[in-house]
Amino acid sequence: MPTERDTQLALPFRIPVLRVFLLPFVQDGKRDRLFLILLACVMSTAGFLMQGNGSYDSDGWFLLATGKQIVENGIPYTNPWSLASYRPIVIQQWLHDVLLYGSYTLAGYAGTILYQVLLAAIVALALAFAIQGFGDKRLTLPRLLFCIGLAFFGAGIYISVRPTAWSMACMALTVGACTRWQRTGDWRYLIALPAITVLHVNMQSAMWLLDVFLAGCFLLPRDLSDFKTTTPDEMLAEIFPLTIALPAMLLAAFVNPYGVDGVRYVIDSMGAASYANVISEMKPAFEATNGFCVVFFAVGFIPTALAAAIGRKRIDVPLLAILIAALVATMLHWRNVWIFSVASALVFASLLTGTEDPSVSKSHHAAKTAALIALLAAIGPLVANCCVCVANGGQSCWQASERSAGSLVREIVKSGIYDPVIYADDPVIYNYLEWKGLKVPFDLRPELWDDKGTAGVVSPYRDYVDGMQSKNAKLSYLALGDFDYYIVSTESAPWYAAKLNLQTIDSTDTLALLKDAR
Repeated sequence: MPTERDTQLALPFRIPVLRVFLLPFVQDGKRDRLFLILLACVMSTAGFLMQGNGSYDSDGWFLLATGKQIVENGIPYTNPWSLASYRPIVIQQWLHDVLLYGSYTLAGYAGTILYQVLLAAIVALALAFAIQGFGDKRLTLPRLLFCIGLAFFGAGIYISVRPTAWSMACMALTVGACTRWQRTGDWRYLIALPAITVLHVNMQSAMWLLDVFLAGCFLLPRDLSDFKTTTPDEMLAEIFPLTIALPAMLLAAFVNPYGVDGVRYVIDSMGAASYANVISEMKPAFEATNGFCVVFFAVGFIPTALAAAIGRKRIDVPLLAILIAALVATMLHWRNVWIFSVASALVFASLLTGTEDPSVSKSHHAAKTAALIALLAAIGPLVANCCVCVANGGQSCWQASERSAGSLVREIVKSGIYDPVIYADDPVIYNYLEWKGLKVPFDLRPELWDDKGTAGVVSPYRDYVDGMQSKNAKLSYLALGDFDYYIVSTESAPWYAAKLNLQTIDSTDTLALLKDAR
């Protein structure tokens, strides 16, 4: 039965489905506050659970391998895992890899889970910083958590051992600094922008240019009507501090161990990874998800549309430009869905009405709020990893993957062959070989393997992709490869043995190790 409080609400607020999205506009109350906190938890957890592997990721072994390499031998400039030792390399996420390997050395695979939890907390707190910068008044805690939950619904997919979480944090920090500058006119907020770029280019240099684009959007006025009411001289005077900050961000990007190569990695990484659409996350959104992407778009757009309609507010022009660009980027490449989720959550937050006066906020209250945000963000990765362990009989995906390939790699090492050439029908196996210190013909970072010379582009990765297009192409590729060992699935092992005259010398529950029978 509706309570006395419910009967006082407008009709849309009494409809259960609409109430989920309209609750942020209801007056404060203990019941609404509790509901919003639970909603934020559910949405955050839902996003994390969709990644399926917990802290494990297809790039995980390579990231651990590079972290170990840097800690033990310093930053490499030629690829230490390539059979062709002359190949240059740019470890675009070198600082992240060092931190990840440090967590592993401290607590093993459990350490990688704790590192993922830390990344989730950092992203949540960065989002809170950005959200609280949209007005003179602060959002209530329930509304703040709701906005963070919206961002995590899609962005949580990429909070794993990948460095993408650092890009999320840098995106939020950049928007937070720029909105505070645009709202207050205090140029000192822009001092943070070059520092954010330095952090970003060393954590994930493939995405550092995103910060510059985000900041550049704030050259636009908050409202298009300002073009009519503001003279060109006044407008130029207003944006002058940002025109200084943007070149400073570009210069700050060179503060990385690879210098120019680190800066241009963002360009070098664009073409090779999209080759033949083999990497699913590089495909357009609808193709990569079979249309399921509409769920993420709905979660991003519906709350924003309701907030704009109910509050009768317009989206600030810089934020609108960011949201449109994020949508286009996601439609082109599904891997950008986290950018769209973060952008849509920030736009939604900008439309909410603040209700708490920051002047009365106590330092201990702010600390409690930050702690609660971090705690709620940690729920997602913890639940995801627990679910994975239960599904794997008490083992993490790290352990399950190592159990499948570990004995086969030990067999190869015991053979005594110097730099054995190994073929794997699952490219992820190459990452594990790198972790074990073995050299590989290529791995899943194709931009590291393209040699651009006078004869055009030579790429072991592209050769592999071309060879997997048909069985005849695969046989031709394998015949030219001169491989010493083959690591293939147990189901496909008979085909390899028959076609290439191979024999099985070891196997596990999922993989088989073969070599020439002659």
